[in-house]
Amino acid sequence: MADSEVRFTVGDGETVLAAGLRQGLALPFGCQTGGCASCRVRCVAGEVDYAIPPSALSPAEVKAGYILMCLARPRSDLTLDLHQPAELAELRPRKLPARVIEKRMLAHDVIGLWLKLPKEDRPFRWLAGQYIDFLLADGRRRSFSIANAWVRDAPMELHLRITPGGRFAKYVLDEMPERAILRFEGPLGAFYLREDSDRPVILMAGGTGFAPIKAIVESALAKSGARRFHLFRGVRSRRDLYLDELPRQWAGQHASRFAYTPVLSEPDADWRGESGFVHDIVLKRYPDLAGAEIYMSGPPVMVQAGKKSFVAAGLDADHLFYDSFDYAFETWPSLG
Repeated sequence: MADSEVRFTVGDGETVLAAGLRQGLALPFGCQTGGCASCRVRCVAGEVDYAIPPSALSPAEVKAGYILMCLARPRSDLTLDLHQPAELAELRPRKLPARVIEKRMLAHDVIGLWLKLPKEDRPFRWLAGQYIDFLLADGRRRSFSIANAWVRDAPMELHLRITPGGRFAKYVLDEMPERAILRFEGPLGAFYLREDSDRPVILMAGGTGFAPIKAIVESALAKSGARRFHLFRGVRSRRDLYLDELPRQWAGQHASRFAYTPVLSEPDADWRGESGFVHDIVLKRYPDLAGAEIYMSGPPVMVQAGKKSFVAAGLDADHLFYDSFDYAFETWPSLG
């Protein structure tokens, strides 16, 4: 790995990720099935092949040399450029219990859930933007992004979308007892702000993709700096803009650093703001993205549209980060 000069071996038929984890390396990962791209890394030298195509990668990412470690099997010696913050090595995923201390509806189809974490000598921490997996009794997992930045002794906040096939969210809404104990594994994923960059940041959120974006913005605005952030939030109608007062408050309190543009795809009759597809509005405001850094979180169709359009507008794939929320699966990589 180019940044840390760590060497490790990969067995016959073994993926890069499996080999690295087996040898105790702190590698980023998520679903481990090629759906979330949390394990995306640039391959500087060498060749890999895949048992199944890496569908989460766009042609531009493949052209730029990116691979998915969870699927990639080396065909030669590899040099990987794994660029990650030093503290990630200290935030290895752990399995822990947490107690539910509050739940409430944030919108007609979104539940807010707050969890009290166990008190330990080594408290559970995360980077803003990462997620956890709930470990269900039947062996299934259910993944949710953490919606707040880490603060010692503060509860962990999650946003759960209620969907027709979302059994876990319906359990939380209708059946979960008060002060229930839930087991989870985390922190997971590589969706976090790259703080060594000074590029202006464009954030694009759809649905409960607002959750990790909320955490990233809270963390960034709590620190001093001149880096600018512009959040574009795409939903269907005004009632889907849950917690809309928060980004408006950020924009008022941090006008020199933060801007907010909500976008409705099916606008209410009295809506006077932007309407249409959220990625089109990003391009309307920023037709040249050559100097930007973009973070996208939301439904796969939104993420895929953004990847294609933003690279075509000059965005370097090295400065494109995303978290794709797929509601169709109960076990992976569904994030909300």
